[in-house]
Amino acid sequence: MIYIIPTDTCFWLTCSLNDIKNYHKIYKIKKRKLSKPLAIIIENYDWLEKNTSLTLEQIKFLKNYKKPFTILTDSNHVKLWINYSDMDNEFENKDVYKKIAFRVANNDIQKKLIKEYWPMFLTSANLSDKPEIYSIKELRKEFEYYIDKNIIKIKWNQNLNNKVKTSDLFEFVWDSLDINYLRKN
Repeated sequence: MIYIIPTDTCFWLTCSLNDIKNYHKIYKIKKRKLSKPLAIIIENYDWLEKNTSLTLEQIKFLKNYKKPFTILTDSNHVKLWINYSDMDNEFENKDVYKKIAFRVANNDIQKKLIKEYWPMFLTSANLSDKPEIYSIKELRKEFEYYIDKNIIKIKWNQNLNNKVKTSDLFEFVWDSLDINYLRKN
């Protein structure tokens, strides 16, 4: 199943990390190029500590970061999963995941879905190269067909109060706290 969920920025489309079919549907629905990887939302900072190459000092820094962020880092755990394939299913664009972009869950809806379905792929709920969506009315208009066909379920029925366009996207330089910003707001 594909879900629309609220985040600390805009509404996002998400599906389980082990749901290859819906992963590919997200690309088709958004008209997103396969050369652009999706982010992954995880439950908490403990998960980052156990499953990425981030140091404890870097994770402490992230816990205190004041703005919405997406951290780009290595994760052998996720790369193994993305490189998995069987005869019927595989991630067509697995080669674009040189590093993985992670978001840490920041509300109960996200945490509940992750507990139920595992870490989840995540991307903004809009067509590629179109503005972010902050209202339920806009969501229903943009994704009406998919909602009516029960391909997408909305997990929140209120508008978002914040108008934060995007998260800061960055990576640490090696094991230091020096930051290489790929996007800063």
